[in-house]
Amino acid sequence: MTRRDNWSRVLTAAVAIAGTAAVVAVGSQPRVGAAAGAGQAAASSAARSVMDRVYTTEQAKRGRGLYEKRCVLCHLDRGQGHEAMPEIVGQSLEREGDAEAPPVAGEAFRKKWGGRNAWELFSTMANTMPVGGPRSLAPQEYADVLAFIFELNTFPAGQQELTAARDGLEPIAIGPAPGN
Repeated sequence: MTRRDNWSRVLTAAVAIAGTAAVVAVGSQPRVGAAAGAGQAAASSAARSVMDRVYTTEQAKRGRGLYEKRCVLCHLDRGQGHEAMPEIVGQSLEREGDAEAPPVAGEAFRKKWGGRNAWELFSTMANTMPVGGPRSLAPQEYADVLAFIFELNTFPAGQQELTAARDGLEPIAIGPAPGN
């Protein structure tokens, strides 16, 4: 049985038991996002934001190490990303990495992700990154990279680490807390 099949069985069982898709990070690869919109009403009652110190500096440090190994080639050293390079007939502009990578820091990132929740970003990362190897990191490693992305965006660190669990990430708004 493949990891993907195993993860599908775990996810199916979680849906049947809890009524919503739950991420269970016990040595399996995340397959998240299929039901990312479910449970919004429950999440809004305990809404927090990244300004509420939702990760630790140690977690961001681990995330930085992973980012430097798996993400920096496309998203660059400060998370600024880059636009697609033009194709010039007869010339090779070969380079490693993705031809286009969105920013994971700065104004463009905040504009795209502001008002969305940390679960949506985690799901996107786990299901699409790194290019050519989605779901190749452990769930907690994706959470660590997410902590580093929050650090890149100067969201303040705190005393509790981000979890890879949906119910821990979904209530966290990217940007100011709702109503602020």
